[in-house]
Amino acid sequence: MDPSKIINSIISGDIAQTPVLVKEALNEGAGPEEILDKALIAGMSVVGQRFKTNEIFVPEVLIAAKAMHAGLDVLE
Repeated sequence: MDPSKIINSIISGDIAQTPVLVKEALNEGAGPEEILDKALIAGMSVVGQRFKTNEIFVPEVLIAAKAMHAGLDVLE
């Protein structure tokens, strides 16, 4: 599993691509906890840091959160 693809899809707020990448990671044998920790939470961590430094604003954070939730739906 390459977590950077999922991280980038969360950062960019790609709600359609995030669940596809999560499914691919699962099919490659990655466990749900690994995907959650190394990709989904890591992506939101980057978003949080960018928000703190005023690189992005609330709308972008909300879109990233929707992308993360789309990935979480696959894990459930």
